[in-house]
Amino acid sequence: MARPVKEGLDYFPLDVDFAVNDKTEAIMGEFGPKGVLFMIYLLSAVYQNGYYLQWNKLKQMQLANRIEGVSPELANQIVNRLIAYGTFSEELFNSAKVLTSQRIQETYEDATKRRKSQKPTKYWINVDINKDTSVVNVNINPQSKVNKSKSNKSKVNNYDDDAGVTREQVINDWTNLWGFPNGIARPEIDEWLEEFKPEVIAYAIWVAGEHQIRSNACLKYVRAIVAGWKKRNITTLEQAKKAAANHDDRIKSERKPSGYSKPRRKEVTPKWMQKGASQADSKPNSSDNEQDDMSDEAFLAFMNSQEEAK
Repeated sequence: MARPVKEGLDYFPLDVDFAVNDKTEAIMGEFGPKGVLFMIYLLSAVYQNGYYLQWNKLKQMQLANRIEGVSPELANQIVNRLIAYGTFSEELFNSAKVLTSQRIQETYEDATKRRKSQKPTKYWINVDINKDTSVVNVNINPQSKVNKSKSNKSKVNNYDDDAGVTREQVINDWTNLWGFPNGIARPEIDEWLEEFKPEVIAYAIWVAGEHQIRSNACLKYVRAIVAGWKKRNITTLEQAKKAAANHDDRIKSERKPSGYSKPRRKEVTPKWMQKGASQADSKPNSSDNEQDDMSDEAFLAFMNSQEEAK
């Protein structure tokens, strides 16, 4: 009688910085230690099964019962957060209620490469068509080889085709450019995704990436883009692209000299030059949620362009 083929793993690697990883801290902040413990139990269940877990009522009850204070409803909330954070593939969960990711599958493939069995195909994420997908597990298996784009970090998907853009991809794109969104940025992103389709917000992030906006300015910059689009009732990717193109053309025309005359630009007087103000007044306001690297003039010009291009 042939020996049955082993499907799962006996153990899986866990990074030493797991406890201070962005996603772990986000779960800890919202659900406490029991949320983090549930994450570990959940990943263990995935690898025990192989490289994916069918999330159903039975698994929900089993995992919830293993941790005191975790109800089935809370278990679902944690799973939904992990999907939103990119730990699991949103597309596969929405289509088949399956918890997996490219990172999990790479870990599984590396651990089973010596097994004499066919390569799995069920719920398998094709690496060739997901070459721009970022790491979507909770920072485990540092030895895993993950395909990464060789282009500059400020480059993300060009969104020529808006089909298939998900909330997960929006978070991944933000993470690729500026790191995992913090407690200030994430709620705003969620609000934008309630008002706009994911491809529109993803394009706003792409625009910021094309302008090489730094992490300490990204929220303010993308916020200005989204606010301008909202004010002008822009709701589709096509409209957003047209608005961005018009904005770039207008900026170029304002900077282009005409004959011997100087370019017509709106001058903004720094606060410390204004009557009755001291030079200390020009310092950034520390209460601002996100400070950026743009000058007051550059940012004001951008804001004005959003209002004027109606």
